[in-house]
Amino acid sequence: MGAEIWFMLLAIGAISVFAGFVHSAVGFGFGIVAISLVPFVIDARTAHVVVSMSSVPMLVMAAWAYREGIEWASLKQALLGAAVFLPVGLYLFENVSLDWLVRGTGLAILGMVLMSLRNEDIGADDTTSKGSCFIAGAAGGFLGGAVSIAGPPIAAFALKQDWSQARFKAFVTQCLLVIATYKAGLLVARGYFVDAAIWQSVVAAALAIVGVQLGVIASRRIPATPFKRLVAAALILVALLMMGRGQGAPPEENSMEVAPVSTEAAS
Repeated sequence: MGAEIWFMLLAIGAISVFAGFVHSAVGFGFGIVAISLVPFVIDARTAHVVVSMSSVPMLVMAAWAYREGIEWASLKQALLGAAVFLPVGLYLFENVSLDWLVRGTGLAILGMVLMSLRNEDIGADDTTSKGSCFIAGAAGGFLGGAVSIAGPPIAAFALKQDWSQARFKAFVTQCLLVIATYKAGLLVARGYFVDAAIWQSVVAAALAIVGVQLGVIASRRIPATPFKRLVAAALILVALLMMGRGQGAPPEENSMEVAPVSTEAAS
């Protein structure tokens, strides 16, 4: 491997550690942080594939940790919404130009971060609406398919419920795991997961788990609210930069240009 490739993998690894750290400390956010920063290292479409694939092992570990807080009634409604709308988001991902994908991702990051901050002050609701569960899952699935950011709509819904911390984390983590696994399967089926993305995803997944473990340790010492707002401020700046720069410079040699599987060729 050349020096440029090693630098790329090192940068992706460092971003993954930070993203895993944030996710562990605040309960969600791996996708937002990773998809905000990885496109500065590799092209945006490859970045979405790498973030989607590498999030699955990290979420498996988190889902196992919070398995005792599971509540099936709400989870099934949310996953039904995600199952319907994730392919719609993936269609948008495949058909939007790379420049608009970067700008759209920046806009989605900005909206999701602002929504996350807004929902900190919203009081809990004593009831859980099946319709609201479905809508939260649908929004998460659509955004997960389009821009690899499924967490904020689901977390925003869960924050409104009168749930224990264990149930909140179980609901959010298990929703995100199913959405991430579903998208990963579709990406493989559509021919996006090629050799370059495999190596990048392996590095990202391994170091995201390291970041999660560091976040568990740090969350006992760092106040959650100031930390979350500091991260949010940084992400807002990154989102504005992505919206302004678009695709930026043409992708380097370490990027991946893969066309989805042609329906005509398959027939």
